[in-house]
Amino acid sequence: MLPKNIKIVVWVLCGGILLACAIGVYEMICSRSVITAVVVPDEVCRTDGLQLFEVDTLLHGKWQHSVDSTWYRVYTLEPAGDGYCWGREWDTAEDIYEEDLLPYGNGWFKWKKENQSVVELHMTDIKGAIIPYEYKVLKLDHKQLQFKENFSSEKQLFRKI
Repeated sequence: MLPKNIKIVVWVLCGGILLACAIGVYEMICSRSVITAVVVPDEVCRTDGLQLFEVDTLLHGKWQHSVDSTWYRVYTLEPAGDGYCWGREWDTAEDIYEEDLLPYGNGWFKWKKENQSVVELHMTDIKGAIIPYEYKVLKLDHKQLQFKENFSSEKQLFRKI
């Protein structure tokens, strides 16, 4: 018997899409699903009424800026320590492509979801230099990501590709 403040989360990889479901709510929708069950405390799953594993799953993937179509961002679920995951960004207008990025160097960032914000720590070519950013998430669904930096009123809109 599990304590009341524990939930079991099931991650299902289905057709390349990572889904998170609570035990008792999920259905097997793919015959070739890979399932890993993880026990997590309830307070880890919920923040301001949003379930973090759902939000992180929505954010995970490749995004292209809706106006500046040469600007790309990728949010991975690869652990980067201290609750962060790895991400990358590049701009092909600057003749920089995803394959040009050196692992964990310039163009890479660590990210994590905190309440309604995404905190990013951007790596630089200067050894040990990290540039922190915090973005307020205004919209996040399976097709769009809209955010703004906390000190700016300029909004950025990306579409999932």
